[in-house]
Amino acid sequence: MLFRAYTLTIDSDIDLQLPPGYGKADIVFEKVPLSREKLWQTQIYRKGVRAKFGGTREEALLEWEGIARFKVLAGGRLLYQNLTEDAGVFRLFILSEALGMVLFQRNLFLLHGSAVKLGMKATVFIGRPGAGKSTTVSAMAQQGHSILSDDLTAVWFDEKQQPYVLPGFPELKIWESAVDHLGFDKSLLQPAFEGHTKFLYQQSETNFPAEPVPLEQIIILQRPYSQRTGTVKLTEAPVELFRHFPLPVRLLQGNYLQRHFEDSIRIRRAVPILKVPRPKNFSALKQWIAQWPISD
Repeated sequence: MLFRAYTLTIDSDIDLQLPPGYGKADIVFEKVPLSREKLWQTQIYRKGVRAKFGGTREEALLEWEGIARFKVLAGGRLLYQNLTEDAGVFRLFILSEALGMVLFQRNLFLLHGSAVKLGMKATVFIGRPGAGKSTTVSAMAQQGHSILSDDLTAVWFDEKQQPYVLPGFPELKIWESAVDHLGFDKSLLQPAFEGHTKFLYQQSETNFPAEPVPLEQIIILQRPYSQRTGTVKLTEAPVELFRHFPLPVRLLQGNYLQRHFEDSIRIRRAVPILKVPRPKNFSALKQWIAQWPISD
């Protein structure tokens, strides 16, 4: 089966429930038995399970005990071993950091953040866990704006070194409180299998972009009354964006760390990175979105 994500065609032997792909496959998902190898603990948790990482950048290994084991080869093949009987849970894991490692091997710049298309350009929201990234984008989706990504945002640079967000797939994982306060019809939502009270909101594919969307800005969501606000300086951008790298930090060593820092500078030169207090409640969030765009 062929699917489409991040402007790439995926040939998968399982149903990923993504928009249909076409043409020659860029990535192949394949079920194979994978042996246990030496792995290290990572900073990544999903569904309460801590991920382990091993291998090399070109042959990366990722494992969540009792759930899934992955091996990613040269940005073109994702080998997997499913260790859970829950198809929804497995889909959550294969479409998160596992797919992210494929994108990383394809030299894309990655952020742990959510992105939305506002007008003709993309805004990316990053922040600490619980900062409200998905909630903010879900509120914008309620206003008819196109979801570009949830959790994992991929940035591509054109020949002029201008940054673009690659459309991931049109769905979000949203907290039950956001579902209730933003007016989503809970009967139309699926469980998100995240281990929390979250639901999966799938937006219509009708207006989902097929091509990269120019990046307009990156917003770092802060606590509602935070004094740490304003524009991130050019020299601060590498450290700020490093904090929001979504994959095992062991990947960022040597030349790869240098490239990550250089790409951070390219992004900041092209667009603003703003630290902004998140709205204190859902009413304030709706007002904030109605007053868009914001500035420092």
